[in-house]
Amino acid sequence: MENWYRRPQVLVAAGVFVLTLAVYGATLNPTTPFWDAGEYITTSHIVGVPHQPGTPLYVLVGRVFDVLFGQADITTASYSTARAVNFMSAFFSALAVMFIYLVIWELARRSDPDSGWLAHVGGVVGALFLAFSETYWNNAIEAEVYGLSAFMIAFLSWLAIRWYDAREHAASNQLLLLIVYLLGLGVGFHLGSLLVYPGIFVLMVVARRRQLPLIDVMVMSAGLAIFLASTSNPRDGALAGSWDSLVMFALVVYVIFVGIRAARRQNFALLGSVLFFAGLTVHYMMMVRAGANPEPYVNQTDPDTFGTLVEVIRREQYPPIKAFPRRADLLWQYQYYYDFLFKQFYFLGDGTNLLSRVSTVLGPIFLALVGLFQGLRRVRPLIFVPLVGYLINGEALTFYLNFTASEVRDRDYFYFAAFMFLAVFIGLGAAALLRYAAGGEGRTAEEAEAAGQDWRRGVKAVRPGPIAVACGVVLLVIAAMPAVPGHVKYFEHDNSENYIAYEYAWNILAGLDRDAIIFTNGDNDTFPIWYLQQVEKFRTDVTVVNLSLINLPWYIKQLKNDHEMPLAMARSDAEIDALRHKLFEDPQTGERQFIMVKDYAVHDIITTNYQKVGKPVFFAVTIPRENMARYYPNLQMEGMAYRLMETRAPNNMPVTDPQKVLENVLGVYRLGALLDGDTPARQQHFQELAGLAGDGRQQVLGVEGDRLTADDLRSLYDMLGRERTDVFRSKNARFLLGNYPAALARAGYEAYLQANAAAESDSATYKALLEKSLVAFETSLVIAPFNEQSLEFYPLLLVQAFRDQDAMDFLDSLAGNVPVEMEERTVRSALTGIMRGGVPDLALTWIERARQRDPQRHFYYQLDFALQSGLGRYDQAKAVMDAWTAVSGSQDPEMAAGLEALRRGALDREQQRIEDAVRGGLGEENGKVGNDQ
Repeated sequence: MENWYRRPQVLVAAGVFVLTLAVYGATLNPTTPFWDAGEYITTSHIVGVPHQPGTPLYVLVGRVFDVLFGQADITTASYSTARAVNFMSAFFSALAVMFIYLVIWELARRSDPDSGWLAHVGGVVGALFLAFSETYWNNAIEAEVYGLSAFMIAFLSWLAIRWYDAREHAASNQLLLLIVYLLGLGVGFHLGSLLVYPGIFVLMVVARRRQLPLIDVMVMSAGLAIFLASTSNPRDGALAGSWDSLVMFALVVYVIFVGIRAARRQNFALLGSVLFFAGLTVHYMMMVRAGANPEPYVNQTDPDTFGTLVEVIRREQYPPIKAFPRRADLLWQYQYYYDFLFKQFYFLGDGTNLLSRVSTVLGPIFLALVGLFQGLRRVRPLIFVPLVGYLINGEALTFYLNFTASEVRDRDYFYFAAFMFLAVFIGLGAAALLRYAAGGEGRTAEEAEAAGQDWRRGVKAVRPGPIAVACGVVLLVIAAMPAVPGHVKYFEHDNSENYIAYEYAWNILAGLDRDAIIFTNGDNDTFPIWYLQQVEKFRTDVTVVNLSLINLPWYIKQLKNDHEMPLAMARSDAEIDALRHKLFEDPQTGERQFIMVKDYAVHDIITTNYQKVGKPVFFAVTIPRENMARYYPNLQMEGMAYRLMETRAPNNMPVTDPQKVLENVLGVYRLGALLDGDTPARQQHFQELAGLAGDGRQQVLGVEGDRLTADDLRSLYDMLGRERTDVFRSKNARFLLGNYPAALARAGYEAYLQANAAAESDSATYKALLEKSLVAFETSLVIAPFNEQSLEFYPLLLVQAFRDQDAMDFLDSLAGNVPVEMEERTVRSALTGIMRGGVPDLALTWIERARQRDPQRHFYYQLDFALQSGLGRYDQAKAVMDAWTAVSGSQDPEMAAGLEALRRGALDREQQRIEDAVRGGLGEENGKVGNDQ
């Protein structure tokens, strides 16, 4: 008998796995990215409890990978844990791709038993399109639950095919029991793993000649439906208050029915229920760990009782999902989903342009339609597993999730399973087209069996001709194209050098005073910080307070009762539990204000720790203004954080300390993920300049007076290098990174104001502050070239510093690097400011040169005309208008009107001058007459 490991499908599956894992390994994120990954890495390392619904199996498997490839000792700093847990996602994602190949191959060879290697090629094509699809690849290279859930879904789909083959034998029931157990276990990865079951259910119902009675199929499925219903709770609406009773009633009926079946020696539903529950028992881990108060800990919801554990699984911390009323137009919601779908499988262009969309429709989308058509014709009923799976996880989930047009992030990851099943159709379509190219159709597997033929071994494989071979090669190349370094999709998914989120969190912590308290906003600024503190043991002296969680009493009590660093609060635990949101009405003004639990908690923390003890308090710059409105006028910008101050700004806006911003950004912060020249040498140079011992992370901020001169800051700026272009910045990263130039622009403007205030009394101070202002703006433009916060003011500052040529060169550089509207607004503002500053020749020289460089551009003529008119130069303005008329062939009506107004204005001024002169002469004559008398 042939050894199983020598079978072609095993060898091809292994090849698909190795190739996929190699690409994922090459593009793997080396540390924490933004969003949930930082929390998952942290909880895997310390075996903590992540956010609801808890994902305990993910945490346990993550800990295994951490022990094997990371750091087993949680008491010491670990710099390999992040890569180990990220690799876990890559490993299981690659396994899922391998099983998707096997699913496609199984379906393709049943459609055409004589397809031979063509079925393998179709399977590989579909698997590779999945492996290098947008969302799937993103999830595979960072610590996310979706890679492990994808493995469970793909494996269960493959097991469903195995069951179908053995359905006539008693042993097939054991395969179904294994599937049921894995479904329960898979909930510990992600609740969405259950959504593979509807397709398996349909297969079991429509399959003929199965061993399992239909009644047992229905009973077991009802049990799974009851569990799924128990994980949700409307909490409002018509079913509010009665949902739990309905679920409990259904459960009692289910138990009675299962007991009756067992008494009649029909044990499948009983065994299935026990095994499913056995899989769910992995959730007990959360109770164990919550009861142990893991230190240092991430113990979300603190599920140390069964009731709290149920709350975690049911995600009661979050608002309930309701299908009605619709939170956005239904057509928009489906367009939202299909936009994600059509961007998944692009292989040409950048995923958004016309080339990408057309090639995607003519390529993978067309293949998917062919695969669906082929499956419905020739692979029933097995085709219902991927078809129902796709519809449930795509169209039905879109309706259920009811997304709004203002989601905090792209929600494509919710649809990962739909994209997986679509890849099955792509592979099946590829195999079908290749088989068509090889010749006329033969019998299907079902037809061969009906004719008494062994379709697995008794059918001779068709011999593909040159056309089929060429088509197969082309399809394989297209599917594998994104995996080639240099491809735009590879670049966008290559996170091997992506330390953006890591440095972002590191910098928030690094600039804080010793033993500080910092308020953070949400996932992006909190989870990477948790990772740094609890895995790498960086700045563990800082207490982090997350404003998204502090509405919840369990979180407030965890902060208060932390065994290592308790946060002082005036309220007792009982008083914290009693806190509620309230609507407060001012008895004097009648003004109403909604006071939330977090408002009480934050006020308690600040009063107890800052006002009474003097502990430094900071707010991360990521916090929206409305979430810190009460303290906004008392804040001082110092870089990636605001410092809470005793004094209130007179204009009720935060103030900026430009010296501290510059010392933080240029000396303390890490910027290597953004700039190609940034190295530890810059931080060492900073420490030497500031006279600091050790790492000097935060000492400089606690020192009165300026440690670094303008020349010192300039020397640090010169070490930064330039913007890195080898690391892709996602939309979310670009948004968050905008906080760097924003802080620097504010520092630059404040230094400029201080310089002007000192200009008349102290020229040395004026020059130093002006140089600091320039350094701030130039650092801003290095980190984020052509950022809008610096564009309009920077060229004016250069002119004031007598760097005229630099100002002109900067304006020259705008064309093609910023949107046209922004370019024109910046140029107009800069040249107008230069004119007002008393350097008109500089502005006019630039605009004349710009016109010569691009003589067809209307904007330059308009601006030149406006500048000449502003100076009252009629002849020069007319020359500009005439020049545009010669270029365009028609006169600009606005220029003509402006010229006429300029002419009339000149005449009016001349008339006024004459009249003033006449009146002056008459007055002189009258004076003489009077004197004679």
